[in-house]
Amino acid sequence: MSPDTTHSEHQRNSAVNTATRPKAVGYIRVSTNRQAENGYGLEAQSEQIRGYCRAQGLELVALIPDVMSGKRTDKLYGRIAAITAIRTGMANVLVVNTLDRSSRSMADGAKLVADAKVEGWRIVGLDGTDSETVSQLTAHARLLVAEEERELISKRTKQGLIRARQAGKQLGKPSTIDRDTVRRILKQRNAGCGTKAIAKSLTESGVPAPKGGAWSYSTVRRVLDREGMA
Repeated sequence: MSPDTTHSEHQRNSAVNTATRPKAVGYIRVSTNRQAENGYGLEAQSEQIRGYCRAQGLELVALIPDVMSGKRTDKLYGRIAAITAIRTGMANVLVVNTLDRSSRSMADGAKLVADAKVEGWRIVGLDGTDSETVSQLTAHARLLVAEEERELISKRTKQGLIRARQAGKQLGKPSTIDRDTVRRILKQRNAGCGTKAIAKSLTESGVPAPKGGAWSYSTVRRVLDREGMA
């Protein structure tokens, strides 16, 4: 066999292997802007996913991040983009660090796994989980444990903040909202008022907003977060 024939056959085999390799979209998420800025969370997860895809023979066609905090899954814009790419045929595998990293709650994660099974694509985690083989019970159990851990961490953090404030410690940037206004917000919250209702009340009463103009519900929410009453 001539060198030219051998080279042509090698090229054909390489093309076939590339065409038949499963395509994957990597999804990574960090929970705060600080984690994203220092590069540690995103970079560590990115390298892990790239290494996993190489080891598993997956062609990584995209690596999409999310930087967010909170439980609202409609704000996971990166995840929406990743799943849209899969549903449009760009890939058929979603690679995540762990199963719970693809969701923010047990209900959301369980629905995602169920959708993957029905639609014929896979969610695989670097911890060995695979939506194609894992049972619904096992998936639910793992997601539930992860959700309980997040809630426990959140509870401990809030308790720590409350104790620190009670001890007179200044946390973060000093607030520009006077204590009388803060006490009013807390009183209304304890009375069952929502953040929008409190903001409207403050504006209508002529209480100066931190940046002037009308009060916004997000400003009220930040006050409640700071006081451990969100």
